Amino acid sequence: MGRAHVAWCTYGERSDDNVVVLLHDLAHSHQALGPVTGGAYEPGGWATELVGEGRPLDPAALHVVVPNLLGSPFGSTSPVSVDPQSGQPYGAALPTVTVLDMARAVAAMLRGMKVERVRAVVGMGLGGMVALRLAALFPEQVGSVVVLGAAKVLPESLRERLGLVRHTLRMEADPRRALRKQYLEYLGLVRAPGDAPSEAEARAYQALDAEAQAFAEHFDAHAWALLCTAYAGADLSECLGEVRAPVLLAAAVNDVLAPPSRVRDTYHQLSAAGLRTHYHELPEPFAHRALLTEARRLHAPLRDFLRRRG
Repeated sequence: MGRAHVAWCTYGERSDDNVVVLLHDLAHSHQALGPVTGGAYEPGGWATELVGEGRPLDPAALHVVVPNLLGSPFGSTSPVSVDPQSGQPYGAALPTVTVLDMARAVAAMLRGMKVERVRAVVGMGLGGMVALRLAALFPEQVGSVVVLGAAKVLPESLRERLGLVRHTLRMEADPRRALRKQYLEYLGLVRAPGDAPSEAEARAYQALDAEAQAFAEHFDAHAWALLCTAYAGADLSECLGEVRAPVLLAAAVNDVLAPPSRVRDTYHQLSAAGLRTHYHELPEPFAHRALLTEARRLHAPLRDFLRRRG
């Protein structure tokens, strides 16, 4: 891969001991507060309930650093990056990237910024797994960890499904059509179960279908396969004992990517290792996406946790 690059965005002024790293989920970018274009699929603007005045990550007090995860096609080294030897995008030729690689890339970015220690690492979904891996890999550099919608490993059925994404895309004659279908299935995993009247549910499905179509037009299929493979292959069971920082785990009752039972298993393993670990759960009807869209419901535990760590 040569020298990998990491794109990043920051919010707030930096001072001593006020750096917080915020890590995005599978389909998001490092543009946590946008710009938002009003399209059906928005890679940015996903953290408006977390970052801002009066939010748990307030730029008036914190320097929030948001890197683009390695393999994501929004500026970091990914399949859309140009191979300097061939002059063409890497595409499927880019080596497989793991959660460990992503954590190392974030650590390298922080070293380049002359950041020796961060107050907290906050991660959502895939980013939550990277946050825990970073805290285990460089425990002296991480003051605390907040994990939203992630456990130490995905459920087996989802590991198998996401692990087959690359193979499925390679077998399809129309990668964009296949990508639309796969993302629509992913949206079905991250949204709350449909309990609305049939007419409202039909409108909701039309919105999801439009989002999937827009995603397929903007997101690189090879990058999606790379990220899904990393997500599916991540298992933090063996490294959680290396974490030294206090951890806050937040789950949603209907999250199929990080079921509360699995998040609680992660909580128990961290607690058994002697760590100060906290757990918070969003009730019915909330699912994976609600950990961002309904993040105001997490403001109190997040703010309290970060204040204690500060």
